[in-house]
Amino acid sequence: MGFLNIALYFSIYSFLGWICEVFYCSVPVKKFINRGFLKGPVCPVYGFGALFVLYIMNWTNVNSAILIFILGGVIASIIEFIADILLEYVFHTRLWNYSNRKFNIKGRVCLFNSTLFATLSVMLIKLIHPIVKNIINRLNMITIVIIAILCIVILLMDIIISVKGIINLNNILRNMNIFKDIKKEFKLNKQRRFIEAFPQLEHKKYMAELKRFKELLKDLRQKNKHE
Repeated sequence: MGFLNIALYFSIYSFLGWICEVFYCSVPVKKFINRGFLKGPVCPVYGFGALFVLYIMNWTNVNSAILIFILGGVIASIIEFIADILLEYVFHTRLWNYSNRKFNIKGRVCLFNSTLFATLSVMLIKLIHPIVKNIINRLNMITIVIIAILCIVILLMDIIISVKGIINLNNILRNMNIFKDIKKEFKLNKQRRFIEAFPQLEHKKYMAELKRFKELLKDLRQKNKHE
């Protein structure tokens, strides 16, 4: 796979992963939840996971659905585990916690999610990727270059905006007791999507402040309903 193809595969599978996350989180609560660390319709962890699964399966020449299921589940779980550690180390936050689920490892991964990822890996190798690969192979080089560049630029912009958002959230939590009410409402509204997307959000430095922040957000939501 060339770099441009990798960029396209990454973008496509990040988008498909976002669809899975939105469906998984929105259906139980019966409302749309823009799930994901980034603001746009992408979940990069799925993009990385798909690329690693594709690479490993191609490298090992594995074709058995059972082996794909096992290896895919392991690979995806390792990526999820590492992603959780990186988010905690860099931003002092944990976006998910599976401690209340059986067969979890430090709340970072659990058997249920690993099974889902394993199933998606089989679907990726046996069904989805052959279709995606066939579509991309039909595109001419100019089209591939344009689409790949657009995807990369949009993704980089989204990463910058989203990282600024989590940094702003840290600043809000650090200064919870000093900013003015009008400023508070503005910032709460800006951070609403992130909080709603990850209801299990934890902060290692400002857990009490985060709890208060969620309470303020809840009050603001109720206030907006009555206006």
